Amino acid sequence: MACFLGGKDCLAQQQISGTVFDANTDSLLQDVFVLNLNTQQSTVVSKNGRYSIPAAEGNRLVFTAIGYAPDTLKVEFHMFVTGYDISLKQRYSLLKTIVVSDRDYQADSLERREAYRHLLDKPLPGITGKNTPQSGFGIVLSPASFFSSKAKQQRELKKRLLYNEEMEYVDFRFSTSFVQKYTGLHGDSLQTFMLRFRPSYEFCRQSNQEDMINYINEKLKIYQRRKENQ
Repeated sequence: MACFLGGKDCLAQQQISGTVFDANTDSLLQDVFVLNLNTQQSTVVSKNGRYSIPAAEGNRLVFTAIGYAPDTLKVEFHMFVTGYDISLKQRYSLLKTIVVSDRDYQADSLERREAYRHLLDKPLPGITGKNTPQSGFGIVLSPASFFSSKAKQQRELKKRLLYNEEMEYVDFRFSTSFVQKYTGLHGDSLQTFMLRFRPSYEFCRQSNQEDMINYINEKLKIYQRRKENQ
């Protein structure tokens, strides 16, 4: 249906495929979201780093993943023949001290939401279909629409996108520069601490800066005791 409504953008569609890498380490990335901005079709990169999505020459594809800056690709004809591998750059590297302001985070969040606005704002089919008391009809069960592969894929993708947004917020509140400032840790020690004591999204939303500082100090004591006992 999306392709039908897409008009000329769908007429000459072919599959474009490739592999997604980390620009810093050349390691394969998975759980990367790929969206065709012209047709609104989307897919998720597989566990082996591979993606495949319908596109036409001139279409724009956007790649987004947790902790990585989004990258946009304009489809060219040769990509259908050779494929196209893409590398994403880390946004907030654990090994670098980067100060991310609230304004930076809000801008990134708005950018991500705009890229997937069609999915996040679109009501997905429920078990009752469109017939609900609010619409003036009796409730009619519609398991066909709710359990269809397309509906399940859309629900899963929306769930992943919302999860990604939560993880980005944790990265923002529990940032490398902030943790380094209050622990004095560097390098591998800092990375180990941040991975081991990463707070939950719920805590980050409910806590203020003082709460976060107290959390870091408490976890630092635990980290130091464990290190002494090794």
